[in-house]
Amino acid sequence: MRINSTFTKLTIILGSLCAISACQSTIEGVGDAMGNLTGKSIHNSFDGKYISQPQVAEYKQREDEFSGTEGVISYSGKDIPKQQIRQSHVVHSPRLKKYLDGILDNLMAQWDGSPVNVQIQVVHSQSFAPYADSFGMISIPIGTLNNVESEDELAILIAHEVSHILMRHHERDAVVQDNKENVNMLASAIVMANVAKDTSFVKQGKSRTLEYNPSEQGSDNISKAMVYNAVIQTVSDSVWNTAWKRTQEDEADLLGFDLAIAAGYSPRAHSHVLERLENFQGKQEGMLSAFWEKQQEALTGAFKAGDLGGISQQFNAFLVEGLSTSLSTAADYFQKRHMAPDVREENIKSYALRVYRDEVRRKVDRQKWNEVKEVSEVATVLSSYRVAFEASNALSAGDIDTAMSLARESQTSITKNHPYMRELMYNIRMAKGDSIKAMQNLDLIERWQDASPSLVEIRVERLMKQQKFEDALAAIESAENTFGNESLFILQKSIALSNTGNNEEALSTLDKCEKYDEFKLSCQSLRERIT
Repeated sequence: MRINSTFTKLTIILGSLCAISACQSTIEGVGDAMGNLTGKSIHNSFDGKYISQPQVAEYKQREDEFSGTEGVISYSGKDIPKQQIRQSHVVHSPRLKKYLDGILDNLMAQWDGSPVNVQIQVVHSQSFAPYADSFGMISIPIGTLNNVESEDELAILIAHEVSHILMRHHERDAVVQDNKENVNMLASAIVMANVAKDTSFVKQGKSRTLEYNPSEQGSDNISKAMVYNAVIQTVSDSVWNTAWKRTQEDEADLLGFDLAIAAGYSPRAHSHVLERLENFQGKQEGMLSAFWEKQQEALTGAFKAGDLGGISQQFNAFLVEGLSTSLSTAADYFQKRHMAPDVREENIKSYALRVYRDEVRRKVDRQKWNEVKEVSEVATVLSSYRVAFEASNALSAGDIDTAMSLARESQTSITKNHPYMRELMYNIRMAKGDSIKAMQNLDLIERWQDASPSLVEIRVERLMKQQKFEDALAAIESAENTFGNESLFILQKSIALSNTGNNEEALSTLDKCEKYDEFKLSCQSLRERIT
């Protein structure tokens, strides 16, 4: 006996979308949220160094899970909320990581408070601005490394993010997660809708088993969603993860400046950083607009495949009205978040002349960074990713031939099997309509622990489609350990468990699923029908 009615599909899909309806309130209130990002500058409200002020002293003593110098903060068995998981690929380069760790250690040595666990990683984003998560991990986009000209600039950028962590800004501001969730939720909804649509319930004896038979249309919708999501994820982490109120940005500017100067870096690098940041911010609104357009197209296709045209029209109206409102405030958002770069530069310049009159004469040292960039491994990684980003941009513009040519040029013995490089070739092959060769690229990835959730999603979906449920479970469990989160693939996990004869564990997984608001109705519906 199979239970596969439109009503069942409707229940499951609506369950997977419940978090998006909550997301609507975030979008509707985006104007108010943007207004809250403004505030008075604090640069002239004290005497002496900012690091010595009472408002900083209260953060110098701490005894919590981030205190001390041992252990891995991010993605190490912690129950990390889904919306806080990194969306970019990690770039594997031991030499580059060692160099950045040295800068971080130098900066942290200037902090006269309790030791705090802070780490650093390079991610595949082509954006400029680094960002820190609430678990102490600073992510440096490789686009930053391809644009800075000195170690002093890198130190200023890293010190700023370190300061967000030291001042516990993540505890004081949740706007970052609200914004980032809007970006990631749409792709998840497409996947969940299609997985649920293609899952039936088969009676076996006295019990029922979940049976997953992906349709061609469903698989195509999921593939499109993941391809579109992969394009925007080259910038989205730094877009949303740096969403701080002006006061917090002032605090991070001042404390970061103190740490960098104490570590021996030049104050002059700050103006160089602001100039590059301004250039990056100006490109974001168009990038985000293209993303929403593509996600809307993919989501609409997913609903049509499930014969749910009415919901498609309703959700389409929500996207058009709600997200256009969000986009119309994007320029304002960046300007208010950091203030105009010339205002920030004037504030820091005034502070430097008041407190660091002798140090302002220090010259920016370009030699150290240039020497590191000339190391064979580093030079190859930076060059490969720069060309790969050009290929990705060509692909997003519809120029598939140029994208393929550049993608092949970007492949080197060091980087050719990095997750991003293989994802790029996968996307190009899919754009050409060659799904077989596209999938072959996934088999060449050497370090899945560096892959983004969206690429792991493609891997899991492929294994599920091939009925390789044991392999799918192994991939899901690996992802759970990597990202420190069990909710990412919890629906697929329950289906895979059921298809391998582990009905009791499948039911237990569905019970767990109910604690996640965005999946609760979907998993509850599946659990009730399997028993």
